[in-house]
Amino acid sequence: MSDSLREQLLKSGLAKEQDLKKVNAEKKRSRKQQQNRGKKAKARPEQSETARAAADAAAAERLRAQALNRERELARKQKADEHAAREMLLKHQIPHGKGDVAFNVTVNNKIKHFYVSAEQHKQLSEGKLAVGRTRNLFRLVPREIGEKVQALAPFLMVYLLDPQADIDPAYEEHPIPDDLMW
Repeated sequence: MSDSLREQLLKSGLAKEQDLKKVNAEKKRSRKQQQNRGKKAKARPEQSETARAAADAAAAERLRAQALNRERELARKQKADEHAAREMLLKHQIPHGKGDVAFNVTVNNKIKHFYVSAEQHKQLSEGKLAVGRTRNLFRLVPREIGEKVQALAPFLMVYLLDPQADIDPAYEEHPIPDDLMW
């Protein structure tokens, strides 16, 4: 029907052959543009999905890297704290040598003992001295140093008496001496 209308317009002289060719070319261009737009519209979601997937993967990788960095930093800090605590124990140790009084401590649910002088035993019982352990040797240190070591590396402290520990009301009248030799 459209061809017949064209033919009629040509016969009547209202339209020229060139005008009809221009109209046909414009129609073809508009159809192709619409087809291309449809293809681009379909391609864009795929591209955006891949871009989103890539962005998500990059974000996940960043989070994983940050977590690894935090773990490494924490491990480095723990190692530095442990080293500082060991250095404190070695630097501030009080020599106990071959004392005449055995002092008993528990290490890994086993009772261990080492010898101290009577004065050192009294100070340990009063909580003025603490006992740390490095290189499988017991180290006597002042209480303040023991508290610092306890804060940095608790596994290095073997004995740290709290002189103001809460006393059970039932035993207030009958204190248990902690300087007993056993």
